Order: sequence, then C-alpha cells, then structure tokens
Amino acid sequence: MEKDGTVQNGNQARQTARTARTSRRMRQSLKSEKIKETIEEEPVEQWPENRIIQQRVFLYIQLNELLNLPETSYPLELHLYHAKSTLQKMQERYTTKTIIYQKEFNLKKPVFTLGVMQDDIEEMNTFSDNPLLISLYQRIPRHCKGDSSTTKLSHLGTSPSISDASQSSGSKKSRRSRKSSTRCIDNMMSWEEPGEGEGEECAFVEERLELLSRGHCDLLQLFQRRRFISDINILLYPMYQRPEQEICSKKITSTTVWHMYSILPVLKNFNFTNLAFMSLESIYNVPEELHIQPTDLGMSVSFRSTQPKGENGVSQTIPLCTFSGFGWQIISDQNTSIVWENLKRDLNPHVNFGFNQMETNSRIKLPRLFRMLLWEQDADISIQNIDPLTDKALINNSLHRFVINEEMRKILEESVLNNSYELLLQLYRDTPDNVLYEGVINPSIFGYPGVNYCRFATRLIAVNASHPDPHPPSEGPRLGPMFCTFKICFFQPICERNEPLDKYNENLLKRSKLRRCFDIQFLNEDESDRDLLSELYREFDKLISDTIQIIVKKDVHSIEEKNEFFCCLLGNLSNLLMKICGCDFNIRMPTKTNIEFRVGLGFILLHIDIYFNTLIKEMLTHMYKELIERVRGILTACSYEGLPSSQKTKDQNMIRLMNEMRLVGNIGQRDLAITMYDEIDNSTTNRVLFSFVTLINNVENLQFQQAARFFTKPRSTDWRGEVFILLLKLYVDYMIDLRSEDEEISTEAFSNMLENLRQLASKGILEMDPWILLYCYYKQVNYQPGMEFTRWKFENLYEIPEQKLDFSILSLYELYLPVDFEMKITSTVMNTKFYPVFKLFARLGAFVFAEVVFANIEQCFTAVEVYLIKTTLKILQRQIDDKFKIQTISTDKSEYGKMMRKYQLHINGNVEYSRGRCDEALKYFEELLNVTDPEDRPYFKLSLLRLGQLAFDKGLYELAVSAFDTCIPASKKQKIFLPNYCKGLALYHVSIFKSRAYICHGNVCYLKLNRLEEAIPFLSRCTEVNIFIPDVWGYLATINLRLNRNKTALECWKVAKMYPEVNISNGVYAELDKIKISDVHLLVDNDGNPAEKMGKSNLLPL
Repeated sequence: MEKDGTVQNGNQARQTARTARTSRRMRQSLKSEKIKETIEEEPVEQWPENRIIQQRVFLYIQLNELLNLPETSYPLELHLYHAKSTLQKMQERYTTKTIIYQKEFNLKKPVFTLGVMQDDIEEMNTFSDNPLLISLYQRIPRHCKGDSSTTKLSHLGTSPSISDASQSSGSKKSRRSRKSSTRCIDNMMSWEEPGEGEGEECAFVEERLELLSRGHCDLLQLFQRRRFISDINILLYPMYQRPEQEICSKKITSTTVWHMYSILPVLKNFNFTNLAFMSLESIYNVPEELHIQPTDLGMSVSFRSTQPKGENGVSQTIPLCTFSGFGWQIISDQNTSIVWENLKRDLNPHVNFGFNQMETNSRIKLPRLFRMLLWEQDADISIQNIDPLTDKALINNSLHRFVINEEMRKILEESVLNNSYELLLQLYRDTPDNVLYEGVINPSIFGYPGVNYCRFATRLIAVNASHPDPHPPSEGPRLGPMFCTFKICFFQPICERNEPLDKYNENLLKRSKLRRCFDIQFLNEDESDRDLLSELYREFDKLISDTIQIIVKKDVHSIEEKNEFFCCLLGNLSNLLMKICGCDFNIRMPTKTNIEFRVGLGFILLHIDIYFNTLIKEMLTHMYKELIERVRGILTACSYEGLPSSQKTKDQNMIRLMNEMRLVGNIGQRDLAITMYDEIDNSTTNRVLFSFVTLINNVENLQFQQAARFFTKPRSTDWRGEVFILLLKLYVDYMIDLRSEDEEISTEAFSNMLENLRQLASKGILEMDPWILLYCYYKQVNYQPGMEFTRWKFENLYEIPEQKLDFSILSLYELYLPVDFEMKITSTVMNTKFYPVFKLFARLGAFVFAEVVFANIEQCFTAVEVYLIKTTLKILQRQIDDKFKIQTISTDKSEYGKMMRKYQLHINGNVEYSRGRCDEALKYFEELLNVTDPEDRPYFKLSLLRLGQLAFDKGLYELAVSAFDTCIPASKKQKIFLPNYCKGLALYHVSIFKSRAYICHGNVCYLKLNRLEEAIPFLSRCTEVNIFIPDVWGYLATINLRLNRNKTALECWKVAKMYPEVNISNGVYAELDKIKISDVHLLVDNDGNPAEKMGKSNLLPL
C-alpha cells in the first residue's frame, strides 16, 4: 500500500512546495507606490486536464514451497530474473539482487516486487513476450582443481554420503549402480583439463555458480481488471551442459509454488482484445556458406509499406521483432517444441538445448510439416524434393507474442484490407544491418472472415549480386530455392469485432488458453464441447489419409522400411485414440471436469468389475468398429475401385445408349429421342447412375426445373459421384434463382450462390474445384483476402488424387470440342490446375462456372482456341443471337493450322445452326465434309450428322447418304445406332422417288438409283444395339413390302407392334400410305414368290 501511494503523495508534496515559492516571490515584488496596481503572478504549473496519470502497480512475489530438490554438496540458490523490468527485494536497504538462499526456502521470505505501469500497452507487450525466469543454482566455493572428489561428484548432482552409502550395499543392483556411477565419474574426470591436480603448486578454481534447473512463468495473466492473487506452480527442469550429463546426472525436476498478488488491478480503464503469435520455424534449401556457425545468423521481421513514399520513393519500414539462435540439423530430428525467443536469446544465444525450460505450449507437427503452407503465387519452392529423414535445415522454432487493443486492431484491419503493408523478413549475420537474404509475406489472408492463422512459406532471395545462386548446376542435383516457414496466428480474427481478453485472465481455467493460438474453430466450441467427438474423428481421418498418402508416395511395403515414421505415427495415433476413448466415455457418462472423468473412470475400474467388463469392453468394441469402418471408407475413397465386370458392362451399354439418344435429339429428331429415353429408363438396372446421367442431361439442356427434382429424392451420400452432385446442386439452385420472376430472389441469387459455394468448399471434401471457382469469383472483384485464402486452400490439395468423372455420358462440350487444347509453355502450375477444373464444369453442364474459370486461363491459349471455346460455351447456353459476329481467324499451313481451320468451320456452322440459319449452316458443314480427312471425321461427328439431317430435310438424299456414311465406323462389330438408321432412311428415300432421274444441289447433280436393298443392312444393324425402336422394324416392313417380300414384311411388322404401348411414328404410317394396295401381292407364303428369296447379306441381319 505504501508503494502504491508513493506517486500520489510525491505529486502533492511537489505541488505544495511550488505554491509556497510562488507566494514568497510575489510578496518581495510588491512596491509601496504601486500597491494598487495589477500584480503579475508567476503562473502555477498544472497538469493538463486530459492527461491520464499512469500509476505503477506492484506485483508481490513470494516463495511458498519448493519440492523435489536435487541432492547436492553445496548450498542452493533461487534466482529471479526478468529481461525488461527490475525486480526488487523488499528489505530495509535498496538492492537489485533477486536471490533466495537455501536457508530461506522454508521461511516464505523474502518477498520481491515487480513494477507494472497500469493501463500501458507497451508495458503489456513487454511482459507478454518476456516471461519471469526462475533458476536454481548451487554455489561451488573456491577449490583446488582435481583435488576434491566431492567437486567431481557435484558435477553429477551427487554427494559423498550418497556415494559411501551406495558402496556399503552388497546387493547386485547396488554394485551395478556403483559401477555405472564410477563410469560417470571417470567420464567427468576426463572432461577436466589435462594436468589437473598434478604438480607441486595447486591451481585454484574461483567460486562459481552451477546451474541445476530452470523454469519460467507467463506474466500475461497479470493483466486483468481485478487485483491479481494466485498460487502458481513453476516447474524447474534440469539443465545439462553436455549431452553425456543427461545419462549420468541425477538432476531432477523441481516444483516451486509461488504466491503472487497485487494490491491494485493492473488494468483499470483499458482492455486488450487480441494476441498475435509469430513463430519462425525453419529455413530450407540453405546454401553451404550458411552451414558454418549458424548461431551467428538472425532473422528480422518488419512492416514495410507497399506504396513508396517521399521524393526518393523509399518504402516506410517499421521494425517488429528479431529471431536468433539457429541450429543446423536433420529435419526429422528437431525438437518440436516452440520456445520463447527472448528466453532463448538470453539463456542460450549460441546453443540449442534445454527447450523444456523455455518452451511455450505450441508444437511443430512433423507429419504435417509441409502441409497447409501459403507461398507466393506461382512460386515453385520444390517442397516435394525435401526428405525430412535425410535433409538438414536451419531450425529455429521460436515465438514472439504481442498484445493488441481495439485501436491497433482497426489499424491492422485497414492495412490488411487495403494491402498497404507487407511483412519483410531479412536473414542477417551478426547484426541486422548485414542482410544476406530477404523475403516478403503478404498478410492479406487475415482480411478474410474467420481466418486467424496461417503458415507461410517465404522464398528468401539474395539482396545483392555478391551472393550467387546457392545451388549451381555443377554441384550435383539442384535443390529448390531457399525458403523459410513462418507462422502468424491471432487469437481472434482481426477483421471481426473482438471480445476483451482480460476476462480470460480472471478465469483460472481459461487463463491457459492465452498461452497458445488455435484455429478459430476451436474457439467457437461451446462449454459442453458436444462437437468434440466429430472433431476428433476428423483428425483421425486426416491422420489415416496422410499415412496412406505417404505409404503410396514413398512406395512403402513394410514397417521396417520407414521405422522412424511409423514409430512417430504410432505415438500420435495412441494419443488420438485416448482422446476419442475419453470423449466416447464422456458421452456415455457425462462429466463436466477432468477430475470428474478420472473419478468416474477410477470408480469403474476399482469397484465395479462387472460394469467394467460390460461397459468398457462395449465402449472399446464400438470405437474399434467405428474406426475400422472409417479406415475402410478412406481406403475406398482413395482407390475409387470400379464395379464388377458384369454390372460394369451393363452400365457402359446404358451410357452408350444415352449418348446415342442425345445425338438423336441434337440433330432434330426429338420424338425418336424421347422414345429411346423411355426404353433406356425401362431397361436399366443401375438407377443411381441413370438418375445421375439424367441430371447432367437436364442441366446441359438448361432444364433446371427438371434437374431440381433429382435433389428432392432420397439418395445415398456415399456414392463416388456425390461431390459432382453437390456441385450440380449449387449450379442448379443458382440458375433457378437467377431466372426467377421474383426480382428480390434474382437480385440475391449471386450472393446466395457465393455463400453456398463457400460452405461447400469448407465441408472438407478434399476437392479443389470449389476453392478454385471461389478464387475466380473473388478475382473478378479483386478481393485480395479472398484470393489469398482460397489459393491457400486449393494449392495444398494439389497432391491429393482428384475424383474423375469417368462414369458419365459424353458431354455436349466434348461433342463440340472433343480434343484438349495444349496450354502454352509459359503457363504456370496454377494455370495447369485450373484447366481440368474448367473442363469438369463444362462436362457437368455448369457452363456459367466454366466461363468464370476459363477467364483466368484464356491467356494460356491461342486466339483461335479462345474463340472456339468461348463460342462453344455461348452455343451451349443458347446465347447466340443475330448480333453475334462469326470470326474466321487465319491460320498457317501446318497440321495444327489446318486442324484449326476445320474447327472454325465446325463451330461457325453450329453457330448458324443454333440461330436457325440452316442454309448458311449447310454451307459450312458441306465445306467441312469436303476438306476433312477420313481419320479426322470422328472429331466433327455432330456437324456431319447435322449436315446429313439438313440435307435429308431438303430432299438432298445423296448428300445425306454421304454425310451419314462418314459417321459409320469401319468396323461392323461396333454397335452404333444413329448413323446406320439415318443412312438407311436416306437410302430408302433416294429409291422411292421416280419423278426425276436426277436430283441437283448447286452445280452438282446426283443420279437417283433404286437403293432399297442397300438400306436393309443399315436398318438391320439398328436392331443390334440392345434397344427396341419400333420405327426401325416399321421401315424394314415397308421396304420389304415394296420389294414384294410379304412374309418378311409381315414378320417385321409383328415385331414393330410387339409392344403396343410403344407408339410407331407417323412417318412410318405415311410411307405405308404411299404404297398402292393394288401393287401388293396377296401371297404371303414364300412358295412361288421368288422375291422372298433374300441374299445371305440381307438375311443374316434379320
């Protein structure tokens, strides 16, 4: 209380003295002749009205208890240390010595004070990043070198009495222990300098302190609006100066209990709302010149303005923090603990050990060391070439923590959203001015809602020409560029309103949360943690998926091949299984605290054997079955195994018929297409696949209302095409809303789709398609935080095998453009990943999504290819109108140029066809027919079929026959319906007209022949495609009737009328009406009718 009032009393005393001096000065200046004049006073100095007088609050620190002291030969001492604030011992004389001697350990004194300025943000950052350090020493007096065995034993933390007692024991165990102790003593004696204790004169060693153990206390917990009072346990971990000491020494971990309290609260009119954790992990692909003396290296972190200011155009730089104390070691051998950078720098500036004395609660996850990294766009850092088991790196694993208030949060938010500042990382040697390499981090990702952490992979580039390429080609295999991994984590997202965090310090259980930074989803969990089990299962799925990926990638056939990896994996899996078991137990027997869980489990284990045998075994059995099923599901998802051969053949036949049906509809024979669809629907057995194919067909034909019916029916979510169904549902809902007559719905359609897309991408389906689509939409409006966030997501999915749409029908896009255009050599890795996503959306019929993705990669294709792709998408969306201008882009005479000319004829003809200009389309298609080689004609099947149908409708049957003939495969074993059917009809119509001997088209005249016999084989092949089309049999009956084969005609007609519910088209009846009854022979039997004797070629198909 006295110290807390010192400042106030001092101010009052100074104010009183100043007032007295002023009054005395006034009396001396008065004159008798001017006593009635105005007297000038010297003004009294006063504090500004708005000035906030900061008060210093003292934290009182008192040792209550010290347990598990090591056995030593010399007195022990406890030293308290803080890097940025002075500790004072409360005694009559002022002193800065902060030592507690062994004789005072049980006296609960002395008491130390630590001054803290109230409501001071700089003071908070000082204490946040600098814990209180507690060290246990033994004071070794001045002695002669090598003269005392006690001195040697003290190095081991043992005493002579203990050694003597061990020698008096006669047991074998004691003798083995004595031999081990003797070996350790011999080793310690070998560490002494040569000649110790030899000679006449004795060389004395001066008095010194030997560090035994050390621990620290996080002081951020002081900052709260209540007066602080707490008993804090601080563990003092042993300190080993040499690796051999860890084996030989008997140092142990001591426990200290400190009573800390303050009279006044540290926070009065102030709140801190956020914390920033910055961790420098490691530097990879380091050149050899940096391998030597890595402890001389350091890394400085600064804010740098992205917009140069001033006349010289120099960017403003604001220093933030520095890191030091690198270690050169194998990546997989590193200590995974993240330590306090300031403690490491003060304690071990040139050594990398003793991490448990300075560690935070954060860890490095070695199995996921190179996962979820955000690197610069289009930067190839060759992570796949790094082998953690053999390659080395500069390891740092240090952390800085900063306190942020609401004002600072708003400044950070504005800087991130406007991209006005970036983080500059500079690798230096000895001093920050001697910069060797530097890299840049763009923190825009933290402007995205809900993002509070990110691990960056920053490429480090030499700052001047004096540092050549660290990996020249002549020095063996070339490594990737040097880069470092740097993690930034905010306790709460900076672009959202933050709740005050000082309340966490007021709660004993929540206080520890401020020591580490989690992903924001963990902070959103409620007190009951009802979603904890699902989170643990998600972690289990990730662990199994990563394991499968490593086994496949490394081609591991046995555990012995990667014993180190599987040992680490086994430990992680055991810890995870214990958490799952505990969570499952807590669901069956709900408990609120860890103590209740232990009591409940102990009660079961100790007192109720029967209950243990039933409940615990049932719980473990349930967990085992659940996990095995999940593993099998993950394996199935990774392998994408096909269906059995018989079912697969049926599915392939169904898909082939659906492709035929879609071709029939696209050349204008809608009624026939409907008949084919009904037949396929009635005959198919795989209803799931048929429904999916129908869904794609409806979406491609812009029938969104019919497509929406698919999503109202119950379906299984474990089907391999579920991810495509989710994408189609997103697209169908978007198009329905966009075309809605309700203006409010159509206006909000885009925003609703964007939110649904974000939720779909966040479901963890391990597909990069929704993330890439979301990136493209963000890029349209130049939303930098969204672009960085989505890029972070999909770039970390590159190595995960994607699901292939290899079980669906031929898409309309592939029907127009059946080949994949090659991207330019200058295309980036990200461009090459976007192209398959574009093709996927085009194949699904989501043409709007495909356009958005293609807009980001169109620079990777030639002008002709861009025109063909864009025009095709417009045709499929029925956006071709009279204002659309057809382009004819000139090409060279190379094979590629000739092919592009053919594709332009193909697409331009379909442009005219889509807007109803049949004559212009016919010209394009006919020219395409004339210039296309036979081997290239399958690429233009749609145009040639449309050419044949247009010619057929205009009565140009010979042209139709030629067009349809180009679409018939050379092998007659290949079952195909449409070209055979159309050519058969064309041959039929060529032969029935007798009014003219020639049919002319342009300058070409075709000779009309009697080709009814030629039509029969083509129509007969249509009966082999495993689908019943009555029109085929109807035309066969008509042809045979015209050829006077009455019996054959009658048999064909019976087949045509086999299913009365399937109607025969009016075209068949129209052709029958053209036959005069008087010309028909009434004799049905083939006896005496020579026309019934058909050739073998005509008889076999029937």
